[in-house]
Amino acid sequence: MHAVEQHIHTLPTRGSTFTVFAVLAGLALLALFIGFSDLGPLKVVASLGCASVQAGVLAYFFMDLKQSDKLTWLCVASALFFTGLQFLFTLTDYLTRHLGVL
Repeated sequence: MHAVEQHIHTLPTRGSTFTVFAVLAGLALLALFIGFSDLGPLKVVASLGCASVQAGVLAYFFMDLKQSDKLTWLCVASALFFTGLQFLFTLTDYLTRHLGVL
């Protein structure tokens, strides 16, 4: 009979939960400020950067990546890699449309 491996899950303290909430609320206000500001072409880059930080904070704290094992981190890294490839392929298609190759 195999021994059952028990995973110990510790709950975050209220202080850390409120700190993460304050960080996310601050990032939401930053996204709102970016949305109403006139940054020109940098607006898209700033919005994507703010959204990426928000998604990272959400995944790390509220999806328990902080306490996860290496296999979960490998799955996260592969998902980010393939998402980056999709953005890269879309960007190369968009940037080469004006060349008139076809």
